[in-house]
Amino acid sequence: MLVWSNCGKLKHDAIMESEILERWSKAPNYTGVDYSDYFIVASFTRDSDVYEIANFIGIADYLMDIEPESEKGWQIVRFGHWKHGYLYCILVHENSPLLSLCESIVQTLHENPVFDEDVLNECEDLIQQIHQIVSEKGEEMPCETPAELLLRIVPYL
Repeated sequence: MLVWSNCGKLKHDAIMESEILERWSKAPNYTGVDYSDYFIVASFTRDSDVYEIANFIGIADYLMDIEPESEKGWQIVRFGHWKHGYLYCILVHENSPLLSLCESIVQTLHENPVFDEDVLNECEDLIQQIHQIVSEKGEEMPCETPAELLLRIVPYL
């Protein structure tokens, strides 16, 4: 699983710390919203493989079934990045009751790298269907990564 890590982390006096989740931190030149009260649950970039994207989608779906996104709960955020094009993150607030659940999700991913086999199979099937449709039309597949293909389909990304 890809985990976003910035150089030059800022020290943060936290209400809660986690031994499993990495706290979001900003680079010195970052001027966007401050998410330093959040931990990173999952993330992916334009160059991520289907496993990282499927885990991201599976975790987001799982959390949505428990509680909708909220400022003091969990949320999906998107960052533009000069090198990676973009970065999507699932963040959980340090005071959220979902924090321990998110820790157990990430701990489980260390032992089993696939969060939800059904979501992974669905993502792989979608990519295969796109390739098949394009080849049946006699066209060349656009130079898109799995992330770019799935971003066109998954509504909340």
